[in-house]
Amino acid sequence: MIDNSNQEMHDLFEQRNIYLNPPADVDDQIKILRARGMVIDDYPYAKDFLEEVYFHRFLSYSVPFFADTTSRLYKVNTNFKDVVKIYEFDSRLRNLLLEAIEKIEISVRTQFINLSWKYGPHFYMKHKLFRDHRLLNDSIEKLQYQIKASHDLLVSEYYHRYNDPEMPPVWIAIELTSIGQLSKWFMNLKSQEDKAAVAKRYRIHYSVLQAVLDNLTLIRNYAAHHNRIWNRNFSFECIVDDEHRAISQALCEGSRIYTVLVLILYVLKVLGFHEPFYKKLTGLIEIYNINVDAMGFPVNWKSLFQEVMSGK
Repeated sequence: MIDNSNQEMHDLFEQRNIYLNPPADVDDQIKILRARGMVIDDYPYAKDFLEEVYFHRFLSYSVPFFADTTSRLYKVNTNFKDVVKIYEFDSRLRNLLLEAIEKIEISVRTQFINLSWKYGPHFYMKHKLFRDHRLLNDSIEKLQYQIKASHDLLVSEYYHRYNDPEMPPVWIAIELTSIGQLSKWFMNLKSQEDKAAVAKRYRIHYSVLQAVLDNLTLIRNYAAHHNRIWNRNFSFECIVDDEHRAISQALCEGSRIYTVLVLILYVLKVLGFHEPFYKKLTGLIEIYNINVDAMGFPVNWKSLFQEVMSGK
């Protein structure tokens, strides 16, 4: 019997496409951009920018300016500063979203804590209240790790005064949870009545609130790690809410940041924080002259936003 394994491995190696491009310094990066048709009329400005923002990050923001993605040649009159404008817009958009997510997360934490009125201060550890015990144990283990690593004042105060129960009450423990962990705790609640009690504050079904938490977790992680979000493609679970047409339409038909903006705007409306958010958002779009089609905005986005802010 002939062993062909060595020959097969050799053939596989020969078929691989190996990355051999050498790194380019900033001057070479500018040459590459100019060779692709980008206008750089302020060389020192471009060089200063690329010395602080690495080249391939800049390139990801320049993709909308390609004449075609195969040649990677830029459209006529594409200017370096046009790409920088998009970059700056995306940065300010991320900051705006993080500010909004903070308000929503703290509000949902509060509604979750309020379940303690019914079940006691350590209800978040009671297996009988949650569907998936393995997921609950995993959530508790992560929280225990965060508590050990924490120097939080409230946590230190609890362990200074008490040694039983081993874990602090929910209103202290929840200070150390991320929005992603909060989303899992909420999802894992066994009682639909308890989920509805948390969602009641927002006048939506708990399945819609779950979608809000899941999507905000995703966006928060992208934003906190400074990833591009303004024209990124996302995958949203379709949740139909007959009482909120704009929300259902955004979740079921959208795949861009517009969907998340609708969710945020709706919750902020309930909390009374929607007007500053909307003004800042539309102001950024106007200042940077953004093509909102790339963000997934429908043609009638202004009327839809008004519909959301009216509570529909």
